[in-house]
Amino acid sequence: MGRRQTMMEKYKQQMKAYRKKRMQLDNTPFLPPDGNVHVMDSLDATKKVKAEVLKTVTKQHREIITSLACPICTNPMSWDSKWEAFICVKHGKKAIYEIVDND
Repeated sequence: MGRRQTMMEKYKQQMKAYRKKRMQLDNTPFLPPDGNVHVMDSLDATKKVKAEVLKTVTKQHREIITSLACPICTNPMSWDSKWEAFICVKHGKKAIYEIVDND
């Protein structure tokens, strides 16, 4: 058995967990209000291409993109949270497409 924690130790532990949760970044691919999604190839950052949304899911009254059509081969791409981008592996090497603003 361990020793009992004081109220201050419990409070510090709770605040540490709360700060850690607040510091996490949310990289969820939300659908823009106008519905137009533009992606940028990570290897060629000079041009942006309009992508077709294939599948969305509604969570907490917001549309989350689960699948986009690849601009090159039109196969479905899946979201990779590690890369924070959509990845297509259907043509030769892995293509990584990041979502960019519509301006």
